[in-house]
Amino acid sequence: MNHPNTLLHSSYVKADKLMLIVLWGLFVLSLALSGMHNTLLWSFVIGLPTALVPTALIYLFPGSLLTRAVVAAALMVFTALHIHQAMGREELHFGIFVLLAFLLSYRDWRPIVIAAAVAAVHHLSFNFLQTWGYGVVCFTEPGLGIVLAHAAYVVVETGVLVYLAEVLRKEALQAGELERMVSD
Repeated sequence: MNHPNTLLHSSYVKADKLMLIVLWGLFVLSLALSGMHNTLLWSFVIGLPTALVPTALIYLFPGSLLTRAVVAAALMVFTALHIHQAMGREELHFGIFVLLAFLLSYRDWRPIVIAAAVAAVHHLSFNFLQTWGYGVVCFTEPGLGIVLAHAAYVVVETGVLVYLAEVLRKEALQAGELERMVSD
């Protein structure tokens, strides 16, 4: 019997390739958003490394847990950058939910949880940093209530996505075993 990671490795690599396109699309989006509030420097200082590091890992360690984890964190860093560039506009917070769902392509609950944790740390810390006047923006009107409201939605979505990722993983393993048995 093949080890589960062996059966899923090609699936992880395919998802890495998809995420590569998503990451560079998010970088281009940060460039487009930079005109709103003169944040082009942030696109290059934060956005470019956030695209380059996971890109390197996708090529050096395709399909690895390390790559999946860094990609997950990078997606949330891009969302934080976009939120900051748009001065906390609610519409840019949707990126968290959209990108969490994209992580289902890995069929692995761990990147989803990592991304949710990064989003939580960002929202909580930047809410306070914004309130204290440190020049970062997370909300149009910061406050612990809005952080908790956003967190509630992220927790619920993460729970559902973790469940779905596990279902998809099991289905992929069954399909891989069936394919192996038929080809033998």
